[in-house]
Amino acid sequence: MNNTKWIYKGDYLHENSSLPIDRDILNILYNRGIKDEKEINRFLYSSIEDIRDPMTLADMDLAVNRILKAKEKQEEIWIYGDYDVDGITSTSMCFMALRDIGLNVRYYIPLRDEGYGLNKEALSYIKNEGGDVIITVDCGISSIEEIEHANKIGLNVIITDHHEINNALPSAYAVINPKREDNVYPFKFLAGVGTAFMFLYAIYRKMGIGEKMHQYLDIVAIGTIADIVPLVEENRIFSKFGLKLLENTKHLGLRTLLGFLYPEYETKVFNTYDVGFVIAPVFNAAGRLEDAKIGVELFVSDSKKESREISQNLMGKNNERKEIQSEILDLVEKNISEESLDMKNVIVVASKDFHHGVIGIVASKIVDKYYKPTIIMEIKEKENIAVASCRSIDNFSMIDALNTMPDIFLKYGGHDGAAGFSIPADKIQEFSDRINSYAGSILDESDFQKPVKIEKEILFHKISYEFLDKLRLLEPFGFGNPTPIFSIKNCLFKDLRMIGKDKNHMMFTILKDGNEIKNCVWFSSGHNFQEIAHMREIDVAFKLKQEIFKDRYMNKIYIEDLNPSQNERNYLKESIAIYDTVFPMEAVIYSRREPSDKDVYLSFSDGVELIQERRVAGFIDYQTAAVLKRLKYSYNFNFITEIKKVVKKPENYNIHLNIKRDYSFSTLAYKKNEIFKEIKKFILGELNYNSIQKKILSSVFKEGKRTLAITDPGRGIGAVIETIGIYNFISGKKLLLVTQGNIPEKLKNYTQVSEKYLEGYDYYIFMNTTPGNEMKTLRENILVISHTDISIEGFHKIKDSYSLPQNIKILPESQLVKLYDIQKIFYTKKLPYKEKIEILKNIKNYTEIFSTKDILAFF
Repeated sequence: MNNTKWIYKGDYLHENSSLPIDRDILNILYNRGIKDEKEINRFLYSSIEDIRDPMTLADMDLAVNRILKAKEKQEEIWIYGDYDVDGITSTSMCFMALRDIGLNVRYYIPLRDEGYGLNKEALSYIKNEGGDVIITVDCGISSIEEIEHANKIGLNVIITDHHEINNALPSAYAVINPKREDNVYPFKFLAGVGTAFMFLYAIYRKMGIGEKMHQYLDIVAIGTIADIVPLVEENRIFSKFGLKLLENTKHLGLRTLLGFLYPEYETKVFNTYDVGFVIAPVFNAAGRLEDAKIGVELFVSDSKKESREISQNLMGKNNERKEIQSEILDLVEKNISEESLDMKNVIVVASKDFHHGVIGIVASKIVDKYYKPTIIMEIKEKENIAVASCRSIDNFSMIDALNTMPDIFLKYGGHDGAAGFSIPADKIQEFSDRINSYAGSILDESDFQKPVKIEKEILFHKISYEFLDKLRLLEPFGFGNPTPIFSIKNCLFKDLRMIGKDKNHMMFTILKDGNEIKNCVWFSSGHNFQEIAHMREIDVAFKLKQEIFKDRYMNKIYIEDLNPSQNERNYLKESIAIYDTVFPMEAVIYSRREPSDKDVYLSFSDGVELIQERRVAGFIDYQTAAVLKRLKYSYNFNFITEIKKVVKKPENYNIHLNIKRDYSFSTLAYKKNEIFKEIKKFILGELNYNSIQKKILSSVFKEGKRTLAITDPGRGIGAVIETIGIYNFISGKKLLLVTQGNIPEKLKNYTQVSEKYLEGYDYYIFMNTTPGNEMKTLRENILVISHTDISIEGFHKIKDSYSLPQNIKILPESQLVKLYDIQKIFYTKKLPYKEKIEILKNIKNYTEIFSTKDILAFF
């Protein structure tokens, strides 16, 4: 099997459960450092209005005023960019945005051979061409000498850059960089194009036309995604709304290119994969092989003919890049094989036949395959030097490694994951020896196991329209917000087969608990076929994707890794996950017949059917049906269903359903004691009220007293409130619950909830808050519940008293799950109903019971 290790991120199933958000979605957000309610809502429901004030970036006011002055004086402004996609998009956006508000603007992008960043010759050229002001995009922050040169020849330079600040700031007119320590603006990881956008946005806002900058977000999205910056905060907003704009871009050149790349462009929905692996490489190819300015020419073109010609030229360059890349990759693979380089700590390959424009991509592919730090060098024979691209793995900082041997380089730079350098050609072997020796001193065998970073294990029947639809709230995925990887354990499989032109991929059906998902794909896994064919139970790590086939939603599994099952099933964890299902949930059924506006309901048999006007209107998908059936039969849940929307498709009607918990109570009883029996059965089933519950209910209903109850948390006070609420509700009376805390949804069915006292109710319950002057007007119709020992004059005080059997060990839910053993007894309210009853009836017979605080409600 593959040399991998599965790493599970945190499991926060027990935290923040009051939020009405799917628990697995919450886990993903927690894993990404998004924890409080405000952060969660900003992430899930971000809007363009959430873009922070650009004026909070240092020097922004100086830069904006200088551009407006240039506009007034009709000075000539030059955009100075970089030759990668971030630089191309930044240059294009600045050129168009400044041109559109009447500025005299030109642009300059150096050739790759000129090197990255500003150079004095280019600055002198711009001055001689009549330039007055230069705006750098995606470069300039390290150009100390070049900026001094610009100042000497009379150029004002406004730097917009996002790279690390490793020295004093250049003496430019203004320096805008999200990494400046004196920024009020808090986010440090804008791309170059994002930094430039904030500058332009500030200009447009000062002119009172800020919203007009939104039209450039599609260009910002391309540069942001291509530059592999974290897709959080502003980057997430730029990408999310920019991808949407790509569907109907107003930029002729870009639209023309997209039409060539996607024949189905008119109906295409774009994602980060499209940008990172289809669109961005086309622009990158120009900078890698020729002149990046051709990319800018396409973005800014107003001519259909020119746009078509440039698009075809760019795609030709990209095809050429692919061919060169493929040839070099083959050469590198051959070198690795012949010299057994995959056995070394660091793979180092150098050749005069390599092209410096693609060696970085090749290095990344080698790392992906072998999971070893990799350095690919192009040897320039005439200059007797080698130029390198480096890519690394977790736990091995490439820049730290290079820092151990600065004497060997002509120049170098980079960061943990990627770096570059130039070196005398006769030093290549020495470099290889030294970096392999260094790697050997800090890495062990486990560091060379490729990590599969899994968000969490999920239930098999979680893979449904509902869950995949909720996952879309986390998009766009990319660096800093990766596509989630999940796992399912103890699965069976069938129909294993090889697919693909070269038969190097696998496809099979996964089965569990009577359900199955067909056509699960594992790319580039053919070498594992024989080993997998002899397995029985498997654990799979995978990504999920929602696809549409014949106007039906299809839930697809794309496998990342697979192992033979090692552990027994954790039934406790599964029960907790089922119980924690969040409502309302959405399902989609398909029908040839348009539904009417009549009520609908669910019918349970082998599957789950939607019934309308006594006819079957459609069938709930197997995965969702499995959840609903288990909740109904194991937990006594009932459901209310309504049609949310109907979408007419060529093949069928897509009927979207909203499924909610049904908390409604009804009874035909009319005697008070019979009514209470029915209420108790509805709330507790076969169980009885516990000691404190009985005392409170007796004080309220039999004795009619103003009651103060002192209880510990977890003593089942919710059942007391629900009992009082239901009785008042069916008696035609209104109950107000006054509390600052979170209240379960089912209690809200029979009570009104408020943080303060409101007049006009028949009965009042104060939960962990005490009434004020209203006590004078309220007589017997008041209950105060407190978790701290207090006294209130005129109230019948009930103090909780109970003892817990010594064989019960109270533990947090998360610890309970970790300790799970099928031979031991575990209790939580989230167990299936019959299992709970069995444990509670036999408490004295067990040597040891591991339980959450839920068990306190039964003494």
